[in-house]
Amino acid sequence: MSVRATISDSKSDFHKEFPYVIPAIYRKLADELLVELHLLSHQKNFKKDSIFSTGLKEVFCKFTSGYKPSEHVTKLFDAICNCNGFNPTEINNSSEQLVSNAKSFTKEDLNSFLSKTNNDNKGYDYYSRINAIGIYKLVSEMPLFKEVKEEDLNKEINDISKSLGYQYSRVEKDISMYKSNIEKMKQALEIIALNLKTK
Repeated sequence: MSVRATISDSKSDFHKEFPYVIPAIYRKLADELLVELHLLSHQKNFKKDSIFSTGLKEVFCKFTSGYKPSEHVTKLFDAICNCNGFNPTEINNSSEQLVSNAKSFTKEDLNSFLSKTNNDNKGYDYYSRINAIGIYKLVSEMPLFKEVKEEDLNKEINDISKSLGYQYSRVEKDISMYKSNIEKMKQALEIIALNLKTK
């Protein structure tokens, strides 16, 4: 019987694969994602699907905006995934495919996709905040919802959440926190850029 990896094991594996200093502003993201994926890797009723993959990629890309050196970004993502047993190539491919499909999704396509996702995920109903971001990204990419009011967008997110068996209140809270944190990150990066210019 294999011994379950601890968070210390995951962090050790991470640092072996990514032996670089992470700039302070990005350190929290790396640590939070590492811990989150570690916990998910031990959840028996969690399944990595395209919504999760899309959410993970979206969170990572948004919160590594401006990361330098830029050539470390892919290595960082790969290390965070690999140290927890997630295949970064599979996640990238799954995310890219869903985002690409979503750009031409009709309402019927969306319903069909959600139905298939539900069937594929039977018995795997564990909710992660990363799923919420995946739902948000999915809806944001659909032409159908590009010009709608926020309340209509929220209604659609509510419908999707329900169809996937998620509590809308949790999804809404996680999306709201995500948006708020993006704004804070953006402001922090602007301040850093300003300070660099004045030096």
